[in-house]
Amino acid sequence: MIKAAFFDIDGTLMDHSIGQIPSDAKRALAELQRNGVKIFTSTGRHLLELQELGVTELAFDGHVLLNGQICLDKEEQLIDACAIPEEDMQGALRWFEEMELPVAFVEQKQIYINFINDRVRKTQADISSELPKLGRFGGNPVYLVNVFADEADVNRVLVDMPHCRMTRWNPYGVDIIAAGNSKARGMERMLRHYGIDREEIIAFGDGENDMEMLEYAGIGVAMGNADPEVKVIADYVTDGVGEGGIAHALAHFGLI
Repeated sequence: MIKAAFFDIDGTLMDHSIGQIPSDAKRALAELQRNGVKIFTSTGRHLLELQELGVTELAFDGHVLLNGQICLDKEEQLIDACAIPEEDMQGALRWFEEMELPVAFVEQKQIYINFINDRVRKTQADISSELPKLGRFGGNPVYLVNVFADEADVNRVLVDMPHCRMTRWNPYGVDIIAAGNSKARGMERMLRHYGIDREEIIAFGDGENDMEMLEYAGIGVAMGNADPEVKVIADYVTDGVGEGGIAHALAHFGLI
C-alpha cells in the first residue's frame, strides 16, 4: 500500500515551457492527498526557489531539498541537514573568491553567487528562475555548491572537494553535495521521521539526480521527457510533464 509520494520539481512537476505546474498535476496531487497519501518534494532546489516558483502553494507534507541535504516537515521546520565538510568548504571558497568560474553557495536561509555571466543567465532561464544575488561567504554552514560549468571544469573543483560528489541538473549546472548523500538518503531520513517504509512510496523524476531516488522507492516513475538512462532504471515510464504524466501514472497505479 502506497503511503507517500515524492516528486522532483524541474521537468517533473514544473513544466518550464509554460513556467508553472500544469493544472492537471495540481489536481492529481490534491486528489492523492484526499486519498490519504502524503506528498513530498524531492529536489535539488532550495525552499526559497520553491516559494518563488509557487510550488509551496500546494500543501506538501514535507520537503527533501538540495538533493537530500536538508529535510523539512510540513511546517517547513528542520528535520535533518547535512552540510558540506569544513575541509571541502576551504577548497570551494578558493574557487568562489578567485572568480574563474561562477560558483553559488547555498545556505539554509539564502543563496548567493560570486559573479554572473551568460552561462548563469541561460541556465537560470531554462528553469524559470531569477538570477541568484551576488554575495560573500560569511562563515555559515553551506549545504550545496552550484557550479555553472562544463564537466572538465567541475572536475577541477572536485579535486579541492574530496569528500563531495557532483550531480548534474543542466548541461551547464552542477550541484556539489557531501559524498554519500542524495535525494534517496534524504528520503530515507524523511521516511524514518514519519514511520513509513520505502516499499510504501512512489517517486517521480526525469533527470540524472533522480535516478537514486527512483531506485530507492517501492515504485519509481520516469516522466516521458526523462533522460534515457532514467527511463531504463524506472519501474514505469509515464507521459511527459506537459502531457498529463503525473495524473496518468497515479491513475495507472490506482492511487487516484
